[in-house]
Amino acid sequence: MADELSGFRKRIDACDAQIIRLINDRLKICLEVGEYKSARGIAVKDETRESEVLAKILDGNEGPCPPEVLRRIYRILIDTAVRLEEE
Repeated sequence: MADELSGFRKRIDACDAQIIRLINDRLKICLEVGEYKSARGIAVKDETRESEVLAKILDGNEGPCPPEVLRRIYRILIDTAVRLEEE
């Protein structure tokens, strides 16, 4: 039984490593977007785009993650991206 649990934990660890890489990849792209916007005098915050992103994420969710959890996760990602773009 300990071997099975160890196997699950290794799979979770692998997923966590992918999640971290993808979050950082996403934020790096957001930094590029921030540079683009700054060079063109475009506002960093775009509530229409934020709503579109959230809607797309929630529409694509096949579970088991509850929608409200995804909404909170993406709110954190979006807020972090905005903060980084404003720096």
